[in-house]
Amino acid sequence: MALFGMGLAQRLTNLLWRAPSKTDMRAISVFVLAAGFTCAARGQEFEVVSTKPNPSGNTGQKSSTDRGTFMATNNSLRRLIVRAYGVKDYQVEGPDWLDSARFDIAAKIPEATSKDKQAEAFSAMMQKMLADRFKLAVHRDQKTLPIYGLVVEKKGTKFKEVSGCSPADRSDNRHLEATCITMDRFAAYLSQVSDRPVLDMTGLKGYYSFKLDWFPEPDRPGDAPAGPALPEALKEQLGLSLETRKAPVEVLVVDHAERTPTEN
Repeated sequence: MALFGMGLAQRLTNLLWRAPSKTDMRAISVFVLAAGFTCAARGQEFEVVSTKPNPSGNTGQKSSTDRGTFMATNNSLRRLIVRAYGVKDYQVEGPDWLDSARFDIAAKIPEATSKDKQAEAFSAMMQKMLADRFKLAVHRDQKTLPIYGLVVEKKGTKFKEVSGCSPADRSDNRHLEATCITMDRFAAYLSQVSDRPVLDMTGLKGYYSFKLDWFPEPDRPGDAPAGPALPEALKEQLGLSLETRKAPVEVLVVDHAERTPTEN
């Protein structure tokens, strides 16, 4: 088409400065659609991406988005998949190395990314990056799994709802200091320190702040914990319980992934 025989912007300007014919109108429509597809495509992938293995052997993982840049340090592929697909850790099924292999990621987010659709666009960018660099292929499935239901004790909770605060938390394997946390997010945290997924069944919809201290299960069978284990700590300190149940859980199955990302 003649429209693409010269500079697109100049050709469109020429068309608009005179009464356009039907042919011109079709050309303008093609131009607008092409431009729209180009902008959409740019908005669904990072402008620049650097991926490399992290052989440090450290266990800590960090990630952040700031000033149009996504940075991930020592992240497992499982964590990157969780971030890309908006699922919980326990929902990702795949090889063991999804947790053990670690990577550093640096990516530039396009400036034109719409703020009102930033989360959706970021997920799409992450998914494309994982497909391009790790050859990741996944599919969704549903399985009935043993889970814990997080519920409120009969006497009620021992913490109060808060407002006007910013979500934050500090934790290790025996202490959590949560600020402005939802019960759904708290259940997701408990899933990481429990032997099965934890689903929020409290019915609590607000934001809450509290502290929780417990002792991990002893490494040797028969040994008594040095203090309250997680289930007892939840009851005594927060007025919450973990009930053993079964529930259908959506899972994301990793069909294929390369342990060594493609070169930058």
